[in-house]
Amino acid sequence: MPQGQDFWNPYRLVPVRETVNRSAPWTDERYRGHSGLIRCEIENLTPLFVGAQSSTSNHPPLLRENRYRIVPGSSLKGMLRSLAEIVGGGCFVVSDSKSPVPPGMEACKRINQLCITCRMFGAMERGQNARVHKGKVAIGDAIIREQIPKTKLFEVLLANNGVRHEQFYRSPHTDILDGKSRKLYFHQPKLNIQVHGWPIDALLPGHHFDFQVQFTSLTDEELSLLLYVLHLEEHVEVVVGEKKLRLAGPMRHKIGNAKPLGLGSCRIQLNRLEFLASPAERFSTMNTASNRVLESEDLKSEVKRRIQPLVEDQSPTMTALRKMMVWDENDSRVFRYPTFHEFKSPDMWEAPLKAL
Repeated sequence: MPQGQDFWNPYRLVPVRETVNRSAPWTDERYRGHSGLIRCEIENLTPLFVGAQSSTSNHPPLLRENRYRIVPGSSLKGMLRSLAEIVGGGCFVVSDSKSPVPPGMEACKRINQLCITCRMFGAMERGQNARVHKGKVAIGDAIIREQIPKTKLFEVLLANNGVRHEQFYRSPHTDILDGKSRKLYFHQPKLNIQVHGWPIDALLPGHHFDFQVQFTSLTDEELSLLLYVLHLEEHVEVVVGEKKLRLAGPMRHKIGNAKPLGLGSCRIQLNRLEFLASPAERFSTMNTASNRVLESEDLKSEVKRRIQPLVEDQSPTMTALRKMMVWDENDSRVFRYPTFHEFKSPDMWEAPLKAL
C-alpha cells in the first residue's frame, strides 16, 4: 500500500511499547501464583497450510502418524509469544540483522532479569556458563478433528521475511528504520490468490483443531497477558488509511504459511480453564485437592475480567494492533505486493507506506 496506490501491502508495522521492564521470574519451587490448564480449539477462517520442512519445491503438509494434520505446539507458542511481546512490552528475543534493535529492548541476557515474555515463555542467557529459564507456559500440538479433511491445491510462493525495501520497513511513528515496530500481516476476508509458484494442499475454511496450554506460577499480570493473546477481543471498531475506511468485528489470529497471501486467518476459542488448587491444599494434606474449573459463561466472565485492562488500553501499540487483527468479513481491500515493473517507477520506489 504505497502512498498514492489503491492496493495495500499485505503487512504493516505496529509500534512497540516504549519500555521493557525486567525482573526475576517466579519459579516452581516457591509454589506461588497461578497454575493450571486451558483447553482451546482453532477454527480456520481462510485456507490453512502448515508445511513440513522441505528443501525442494514439494511442500507436504505437516502430519502426525502420516494421517492427522497438526499445527505444532512450537508454532503456536511462537505466534503467541510474538503477540505477547507486542502487547506486554517484551524484548526483541529474535531480530533481523538488517533492522536495528532499539536501545534497552535487546534480548534478555540474565535469567534473574527477564522481560514478561521471557519470564512466561522461557529464555537462555548469553555467554559462557549460560543458564536456562525453561518458561512457565507449555503448548501442545493442535490436532485436527475432521477425519476426512477438505483441501484445495493452491500455487503460492513461500519465502523468508526480510527487510528488502527500507521505505516499507520504517517505523510508522518515527518514519525511520529504527526497529521500534513489529511486523504483522492483515487478514484478507475476500481472499483471491493469483500467485503462481509451488503447489500446496491447503485446508479449506471450517476445520477444527484441539490443543492445550499448561501454565505454572504465573503472576496476575502474566496470566492476563496469556489469556489476552489467546482470546483477543470479540469486537473492535477501527478506522484505517487515508480514506478513513471503517472496519468492525472480532480480532483474529494468523497461523501457518503464506500469511501475505491471506492464508491462516483463524479463530481461537477457549473452552475450559482449570486452576490447580492452592499449594497448601495440594501438598500439605492427604485430602484430594479441589481444582477450580471454569466453562461456558463462568469462563467468559473470568477471561473478560482479567483482560479488561488491555481491552481498555488505547496506546499507539494497541490501537495499531486492533487495526491489523480485526476480522471484518466486508473488508474488500485489495492486498498485494508491488510488481517488478511498478518498482521500476521512481515514484513507487521512493514512496513510503500509507499511514495505518
